[in-house]
Amino acid sequence: MENRTGLLRIVSFFLAFGIAVMADVPGVAPVQKAQAEAEYFPTQQDFVGKWKLTGATSRPPRDMKTEPTAQQETDATLFQETVTTFYSAFDYLEITADGRYNFHQAGDPPSACVWCGTWSFNKSSLWLKLDTAPRLDIYAKDGDMQMTYTAEPDKKSRYKWLVFGWTKIE
Repeated sequence: MENRTGLLRIVSFFLAFGIAVMADVPGVAPVQKAQAEAEYFPTQQDFVGKWKLTGATSRPPRDMKTEPTAQQETDATLFQETVTTFYSAFDYLEITADGRYNFHQAGDPPSACVWCGTWSFNKSSLWLKLDTAPRLDIYAKDGDMQMTYTAEPDKKSRYKWLVFGWTKIE
């Protein structure tokens, strides 16, 4: 009988201790159905259309191992301004379902190829086939498109710092 009483005391102690510990652990709430449905993975068709440049910024590349220096940030900002001026010379970026893209200049006929090429689609992103490997992403249904660069054509380049926002116009 004493063994059972001792065992009961030990089990009661650990049960009380476990309940006290669990009371301090924050609960993990299940994902609401609406939240799960809000996650969006675009298809190729979501990128097809005409896009207008609506914003630009620079940020340190995700693969940068150290904090950026003030000089690196200044250089990236200046380069961002240069590239933004270049993109601003185009009326819009057109992405077609047949795998082509074309940056259209003001006054040019729709068929003119000022700066054009082909694209591919991989892992919910559209990739323009250029040396700098621009990656286009859409994060919400019918949302804006973000362009980031994933490659540096040379060691002095600052392309990986650049981010552009595009809004669908058609």
